[in-house]
Amino acid sequence: MIGFLFIYWIWKAFADLAEKNEKNKWLYFFIGIVSYYGGTIISGFVLGIVLAILDDPSAVDEASVNPGWNLLFIVCGVLACYGIYKLLEYRGEKERELLKEDSIDNIGIENDNQD
Repeated sequence: MIGFLFIYWIWKAFADLAEKNEKNKWLYFFIGIVSYYGGTIISGFVLGIVLAILDDPSAVDEASVNPGWNLLFIVCGVLACYGIYKLLEYRGEKERELLKEDSIDNIGIENDNQD
């Protein structure tokens, strides 16, 4: 049930960002979902590799891994999703600045910032 809430929050945040940046909201939604699940999967692989290096390889079987690690995986997924969101937000701001700077209305106007 919590997973459905995460998917809704991801959809809502990325859809709003897509509308703000005038992009396809379904593409942004899929980028958000992939970043969330990618973050959880990568954190699981990293934990498995670390446990295999520190202990014997039997430490990574399903029965010996603490279920509390799931919370860590969720946090890693949320952080990955947030990072991608901020990256897309930054790129959108830069695109808007470039469009504003290079618009047709500014042709022939001398820019005060140039040396």
